[in-house]
Amino acid sequence: MKPEFAAVPPAVRKLSLRERRRAVNAIVEARFSVAAFEQVRRGNAEYWDSPRNDMARGIYGQAMREKQRLAQASDAQLLAEIAAAGA
Repeated sequence: MKPEFAAVPPAVRKLSLRERRRAVNAIVEARFSVAAFEQVRRGNAEYWDSPRNDMARGIYGQAMREKQRLAQASDAQLLAEIAAAGA
């Protein structure tokens, strides 16, 4: 009878701090397009703070919360998230 290898989790390689940062940023960028929000935030502070931009600020806030969550995630979770995000 053959042993079941699917039940044994594969070894997850350890990510360096730089790799973790890049992975977190890539995931958040793939999901939320944070660079576009930051460009508006930096380039037009008056519009950024306006009531008309309320939804964008909310999405940006959600992206920042997700970034904090991902920063606390294990290496295995990060690798799975980056694969799922297609980043």
